[in-house]
Amino acid sequence: MPENECCRSGKTVLIYACSGGANVAEVADRAARELSSAGKGAMFCLAGLGADIQGMVQTAKD
Repeated sequence: MPENECCRSGKTVLIYACSGGANVAEVADRAARELSSAGKGAMFCLAGLGADIQGMVQTAKD
């Protein structure tokens, strides 16, 4: 899909990747870091949502 057709609406895309102990988590973490470095979004903490940290929850809602 061409960049100008993306549905992001100018908002930052939040990238949630499991960075835990499993080998597939490492793959997800590396992919998320590459996407973030390429300016495709920003890595964000899924555990923060699960812990109901209000600043993180609000960012995800926005």
